[in-house]
This record gives sequence, C-alpha cells and structure tokens, in this order.
Amino acid sequence: MQTTLRTMKNSVKISQYVSENLEEFLGILQDVVNRESHTYGDPAVKALCGNYLKQLFEGLGFSVETIDAGNVGFHLHGTMGNGPVKLLLVGHYDTVFPTGTTKDRPFSRKDDHAFGPGIYDMKGGLVSFYMALRSLKELDLLPRDKTIEFFFNCDEEAGSGTSKDHIIALAKEAKACLVAEPGHEGEGYVTAERFGRSVVTITAHGVAGHAGNRPEYTANPFVELSDVVEYLESRCDRERGIWYSPVSLHGGDKGPTAMTPEDAYVIYDIRYVDETLQKEAEETLRSLKPKQANVHFEISGGMEKPPFRQTEASSWLPARAKAIVEEMGHPFLPTRLGGGSDANFTAAAGCPTLCGLGLNGDFLHNPKEYVVIHTIPDRVALLAELIRTI
Repeated sequence: MQTTLRTMKNSVKISQYVSENLEEFLGILQDVVNRESHTYGDPAVKALCGNYLKQLFEGLGFSVETIDAGNVGFHLHGTMGNGPVKLLLVGHYDTVFPTGTTKDRPFSRKDDHAFGPGIYDMKGGLVSFYMALRSLKELDLLPRDKTIEFFFNCDEEAGSGTSKDHIIALAKEAKACLVAEPGHEGEGYVTAERFGRSVVTITAHGVAGHAGNRPEYTANPFVELSDVVEYLESRCDRERGIWYSPVSLHGGDKGPTAMTPEDAYVIYDIRYVDETLQKEAEETLRSLKPKQANVHFEISGGMEKPPFRQTEASSWLPARAKAIVEEMGHPFLPTRLGGGSDANFTAAAGCPTLCGLGLNGDFLHNPKEYVVIHTIPDRVALLAELIRTI
C-alpha cells in the first residue's frame, strides 16, 4: 500500500517537498551567489544581495529591518509570529571573495555539485533557512507557538565587529539558536562545538644599531621573538585542544638594511577548546620574559570568540537533532571545529546552540568551493524539523 502524505513522517514530507522544488531552490541559490557581497566590497553592490534576501524573507511573512553597519553595509533582522517561544536563526551573507569574482566564476553546476563564490560559506545556508521555512508554511507545519527571528550579518568574515552585540542580545532572549554555517560530510552532520579564539600581538622593543659593528650596543628584537615562537610552539598540545599559530611577523621596515630594528612584532592566532585552556593561554603569555636586558615585551589583543561548548542545560538540542537525523535514516555526526562562528557568541550568551546546519560541501574560502546537490533535501528537512519542534 502506497504511503500517503498524511501518514508520512514530517521529515520525509519536507524532504520530498524540497526534492520536488529542487530546481527552484537552486535557482534562488544562483541568484544569491551571483549577487556579490565581499565583506569590504562596494556597499552598493553588496546591498543588491542584502535587499534580495530581505525581499525573499518578507515573502514568507517576516517583518525585516536593515541595521546600518557603516562601511560594511547593513545587517538584516527579521521577525515572524508572536508566540511565547523565541527561536533565533543566525547566518551571514558576506563572503571572502572580492567584488568581480563572479565575472569569471559565477554560479555553475557539474554533475552532483554546484559551485560559486560563497555558495558553501554560507549562502547555501541562508537559502536553506528560506526553503525550510517555506516548506513548513506550504505543508501547514509552521509552528504557531513561536516567534521566529533571524539575524543575517554582513561582517562575519571580519569577526562580526558591528553585529556581535546585536546577536548576543537576541540570543539572551531565545530558547535556542540555529546557525546554518557549512555542513561537511553526511546528511546527519552538525557542528556541536567550536574552539575559542584569541588574536594577540607580541611586540619586542629593543635597541637599534649597526648590523655589523658594536653589537653590545644593540638589542635585536627579532632574536627575542624567535625565542618566543619556539617556546609557544612547545606549548601547543593538539590532544588537549590548544595551539598557538604565528600568522604575521613585522619589523625592520624602515631605515637601511645595515641597521637592526628597534621594534618588531609577531601576531598570534590562539585556539583553545574551553575556558580552562583559555586561561592557560593567558598565563603563558604573561609568563613571557625577554632574555636581553635592553628588551621589553608589550602584549596587546585578546579573546575574539569564546569557546562554543555544549552543557548539561543545552544537551537537549543536539539530542533533538540526533532523533531527527536518525528518523531520516542517517547516522548522527556531531563534531567540534577549530574555526569559530557566531555560534560562539550565542552559546556564550547562555542560548542552546547548534551550528553547521547548512549545506554539505567542501573547500570553503577557496575557488573550488562547492555544495553537494543530492544532500540538499534532507539537510533542509533537518533544519525545518528543528525549527518546527524546538
């Protein structure tokens, strides 16, 4: 006996709906991808993408406001419903690809892959939010006990400097937050946790002098920084979940080459899995001491993203995702990533959070970036069922 729509599980209904409308989904995704939105791109060009998304979600019934973000454009904040349960959806529409990239590399398809600048990180996730909500609305499954809010920022790739406070304020009032950053392998993938991140500049102030004469009168800051790099490398422990990565080294940019510099600095990207290791990193930095008498260190910067961890109070959310994924016949694949996202902020605000709910694919921030087409229906169904049942 053929299964009727009435007796189907909701996750199956939603997946089938997306499958039947997959070409339309891909057409919308093409429109979003080809509207360029580099973080620091031309605001007028970037606004074409922001306004397209605004109109798309207004068509679902959202009231959408734009929030000025200065030279990086505007954020989008949408609200639908007036139920007592608040659910927050978070994503970003900025990308790392410079304006003009789509001229040579627009949206394209080959076999089971779709390509384009920002398609994976994370325009595919934004269109997944749209399709999940539309599926619920069309199938009369949209929950009436909720206020659904979304916040799509335009500066996530630059650290969410102008949007972080908005996101945190919304998260403090929400029962849960879903973030549609890229998924990885498997329809049952979610990002359950993310490392925290600090960016720190260590400056060595020394004494400049001739590179060939009277070295006793100089104190070369590079010598000190080379010791710092070696020491911090020894403090990395991948198994425990902490590492120190030097990402930029500067000094000696002024004056003749026969002169040792007075100052030099190294910038570090530091990752840690929890607050204990964050404090360990801070203690390690405070312990740094120069070996030369005429050198002193200056350390600036600090934490940019707190660790995103599941707690006893938030454990119900990954459990809910697990039940939905397994109902669809897929293994549940929660993971922890070293890279941060706005999920770090929402979780630290005390809001139960799941990330990595966007499309499956690979090569984020890379010209080869793609999403896997055949996984789209079940990825959208997972997102829709979380929205429906939270």
